[in-house]
Amino acid sequence: MANAVFGFSNMILKAIGEIKPTHIACAFDTAAPTFRHIEFEKYKAQRKAPPPDLYPQLPKVKKVLDAFGIPYFEKEGYEADDLLATLTVKSLSNVIAIRRKPEKQSQTKGKKIASSRTPRNDRVDQVIILSGDRDVLQLVDGNIKVQMPGWNLNQTSLYGAAEVREKFALEPHQMVDYKSLIGDLSDNIPGIAGIGPVTAASLLHKFHTLEELFAQLERNPGSLGNVAEKLKAGRDVAVAAKRLVELDRNVDIEFKVGDLNFNPDWEKVRREYEDLGFKSIVSKLPGMNKEEVSKVSNVSNNNNEDQLKLI
Repeated sequence: MANAVFGFSNMILKAIGEIKPTHIACAFDTAAPTFRHIEFEKYKAQRKAPPPDLYPQLPKVKKVLDAFGIPYFEKEGYEADDLLATLTVKSLSNVIAIRRKPEKQSQTKGKKIASSRTPRNDRVDQVIILSGDRDVLQLVDGNIKVQMPGWNLNQTSLYGAAEVREKFALEPHQMVDYKSLIGDLSDNIPGIAGIGPVTAASLLHKFHTLEELFAQLERNPGSLGNVAEKLKAGRDVAVAAKRLVELDRNVDIEFKVGDLNFNPDWEKVRREYEDLGFKSIVSKLPGMNKEEVSKVSNVSNNNNEDQLKLI
């Protein structure tokens, strides 16, 4: 069986064609319990076991990634989403620091010295996270978007800050506090009893953060009406939920942005898919003609400094 490998391959090729990334990285869960399982024994306890033929296919997926030259990361104790968060934040931190670095005046000539720029393959300006897990929406900001596949993998939705606001009536950074209040059924994380999506969104519109909401509860519980008692009863639940919902953006993984540079050897990719017997995928690969090779292989050499993308 190789249906997971086939589906993954179609998804990654579609993303490469649409996004035209300059850098790519992939993250995997491991079979080991995460810090969330240790902190909350019932975390994801309701989920059914994955199909028995799924895990045996993972080595084949990794071989496909090796053929593309795409690095992948996994770390016991953490979920793939934590690794994606870390890769995203650390990949962008360099360029953000460069942009914010003030210009200096030369003491000898009185001229402005512009801050130095890192090499193109060592920086990214934008990250697009390809994931079907809404937990990563908490990462969305001006430099980060999330592309989520639908039930039909050929249909995807791209979420920037505006799309998150439109769908959830919240800022992306409020998604953590929102789920802390209402819980997350998909991960078996309880929320505060009696507080649903509408109430949670309304509270966060007014008080912005979970911490400020509970500070108001201490200062003036009467201002919160009949919600005050629910908040008092469920405060510990929400605080515990936040520790589970919030992604770790500082996982101890070693990488350089340059390691993620995407410049595939399409002939190597073709051989890998031929070995797998994926004729329909082979027929779609650039490399079938020189024009297509040029279109896709040269995305890493794009001269537009504002379109250096990591997925």
